[in-house]
Amino acid sequence: MNDKTQKIFFYTTFGCHLCEKVEAMLTEISHQYKEQFHYQIIPFDIIDDDKIFERYRYSIPVLKKENEEEELNWPYDYEQLRLWLNLN
Repeated sequence: MNDKTQKIFFYTTFGCHLCEKVEAMLTEISHQYKEQFHYQIIPFDIIDDDKIFERYRYSIPVLKKENEEEELNWPYDYEQLRLWLNLN
């Protein structure tokens, strides 16, 4: 991980098929844009924290950049995810 790497929290839970879809999109994007993809994806199971569970239980999968308020809440597609990650 270098100085340009930004953490992204990936709010998910076990058995979430939409979360698996987003995980596949992130993998594809990280390969397609490998020179620009400076993100560390940190999965967080919402079941592990009551406050986070209440906040995200109906909106996962959610991505949130560290130190930023902006979130990407489901539903979103590959193109919306790419734009949110500032990849071109």
